[in-house]
Amino acid sequence: MAHVRIAFTGETEEGEQLLRPLRAIGPRLVDTVGVLPYTASDAIHNDPKHPAGYFATHSLLRELPPESLDALLDAGDHVVEVRHLGGALSKPHGSPNSVGNRDALYFAGVLSPGLAPGTDTRALRAAHDRVRQALTPWSTGGRALNFLYGENATPEEVRRAYEPEDYQRLATLKARWDPAHTFRLNHNIPPA
Repeated sequence: MAHVRIAFTGETEEGEQLLRPLRAIGPRLVDTVGVLPYTASDAIHNDPKHPAGYFATHSLLRELPPESLDALLDAGDHVVEVRHLGGALSKPHGSPNSVGNRDALYFAGVLSPGLAPGTDTRALRAAHDRVRQALTPWSTGGRALNFLYGENATPEEVRRAYEPEDYQRLATLKARWDPAHTFRLNHNIPPA
């Protein structure tokens, strides 16, 4: 089963025209595409409204050839998500910022939902690591900061979410504005 999520910010008629070929592919289990106010755009992803246990990992990819899709299909009984990146995200900004990995064209995530608190994730980690290893030929080596959580938010993984010079600049700013390292319960960048 495939779940395709769409956001289009243009005129409704143009959006309907762009959507027509996708809808013509075949029957759908659910079609929730419609006009939404921006304040309801979170409904596109349809995340649970309550806390839910899960284990997740991801890779950022330069390309998505058929062989990479084979690796994702071999993920087994896990949820696989591919997001198309590029576009405005890939364009350098005129002023210093901390958006890293602009060279990634795809996000490939593996998610294992429905975990109870305290679940041993070693077997899940091994399964996820096999998928990430299989994606290595197309990986940028970077990480997406918004998708680093739990035991995957290690200092090394957080560092990989930034370009090296941006990480250093943020560490220098941290030393200037938070030398006591008060704000550290986050995607932490220690002061330089």
